[in-house]
Amino acid sequence: MFSAYKDLISKLYRLATLTLILLLFLPTWSAGEEGEVPASLFELPLSSDASATDVEVSESRGSAIVLVAEKVGSTVVTINTLTTVRGTYFDPFHDFFHFFDFYSPMPYHEYEQKVPGMGSGFIISPDGYIMTAEHVVHGVDEISVVLADGSEYPAELVGADYASDVAVLKIDARDLPVAELGDSEEVQVGQWAIAIGHPFGKVVGGTTPTVTVGVISAKDRSMSRNDESGFRVYSGLLQTDASINPGNSGGPLVNSLGQVIGINTAIITTSGGSLGIGFAIPINIAREVAIQLIEYGKIVKAWLGVYVQNMTPQLAEALGAGDSEGVLISDLSPEGPAADAGLKRGDIIKEMAGEEINSIGDYDRVMQKLKPQEMIEMVIERGGKRMTGEVTVSQPPGGEEGR
Repeated sequence: MFSAYKDLISKLYRLATLTLILLLFLPTWSAGEEGEVPASLFELPLSSDASATDVEVSESRGSAIVLVAEKVGSTVVTINTLTTVRGTYFDPFHDFFHFFDFYSPMPYHEYEQKVPGMGSGFIISPDGYIMTAEHVVHGVDEISVVLADGSEYPAELVGADYASDVAVLKIDARDLPVAELGDSEEVQVGQWAIAIGHPFGKVVGGTTPTVTVGVISAKDRSMSRNDESGFRVYSGLLQTDASINPGNSGGPLVNSLGQVIGINTAIITTSGGSLGIGFAIPINIAREVAIQLIEYGKIVKAWLGVYVQNMTPQLAEALGAGDSEGVLISDLSPEGPAADAGLKRGDIIKEMAGEEINSIGDYDRVMQKLKPQEMIEMVIERGGKRMTGEVTVSQPPGGEEGR
C-alpha cells in the first residue's frame, strides 16, 4: 500500500516538473517561429549619459537664442508713420439740399486723412541713427520711433534709397544701445537665422520686440514686388524661414552671435501671413548705402554704362565661352565708361575690383561699393579669351538707366 502511494507521488512530481519546463520554454519557442524580437526594443531609449548630453544641447540652443534676444532686443525699435491721403467722395444727399439752387456746387467733396503705418528698425549709433527699410517710410509725412523701453521720439529722415530699399533715420537721443553689424558674405545656408521686430505693431501691444527663429534657406535670391510705393526689383537677397509678418519690415535678421546679417524686407505669401519664405537685404549692401545716406543724404551711384544678364550654358555654348560663369554685357551706352574703355556687347565680365562675378547679384554688390571716378580692374572674356583692363566708373547722367 505504502509502495503504491510512493509510486503515484513520484509520477505526479515528474508530471509537474515537465509542465514547469513547458511553461518556461514554450513562449520562447513560439516567438522563435514568428521572428525574433530585437533586443533593442526592450532597452531604454537613451543611457543616462546620453540623456544628460541631450539636455545640455537643448539648454545650449535655448541659451543662444535667449542671449541673442537680450543682446539685440534693446536695439530694435518700432517705427510709426502718418501719411496724408487726399481724395474726393460723392455726396448722395447733394441734390436734396440744393434742389432749388441752380448754381449749386458739384456733388463731390475733397477730404484729407492721416493714415497710420508701422514697421521696425534698429539702432546703429549711440547718438540715434537708425536703419530700416525704405518702403516703411516711403512718402510719409510724420515719423516717430518707440524704443524698447517705451520712450518715444520724433524722427528725421536722413536719407532713403528706393533701389536698395534702405533708409536711415535720426532721433535726438544719446547713449543708446547699438546693434552689432555682421558680415553677410560669411552667411551659410542652413545656419541659424533670428528675425526680430514688431509684427502688427500696437495690435499685439508692448514695446519689446518679437523674436522668431529659423535658418538661412538660400542666398542670392531675386524677386520683384508691387506695393504702395511702386514696383521694386530686388537681387542678392537672403532667404529665411524665420517668420516675418507685417510690421517686421525694417527689423534686423541676426545670426546666432547676435550680429545683424540683413534687414527684413519682404515675404512671399498667399494669405498675407508668413509661409516661411521671407527675404532680407544683406547687411553688407545696407551698410554701404547707409554710409552714403549719412554722408551725402542720398546715394551717389557709380555707373559703368552697361546692361547685363546672367550667363547660361546655352549662352556660353553660343558665345564659345569656356564656362557659364560671369555676366554677359547684353548692351551698353555708347558714351558710358565701359564703351570708353573698349568693352563691347557680348563680353563676359568675370571679375571686377578683385571680386569674382558669377551673377547679377555679384555685379550689383560690387557696383554698390564703388564711388564715381573710382578706377577698377576688370577681367572679361571675349571669344573664349580672357582680357584684363582698367575702367574708371562715373556718375550716371540724368535719366540714364541700366548699370
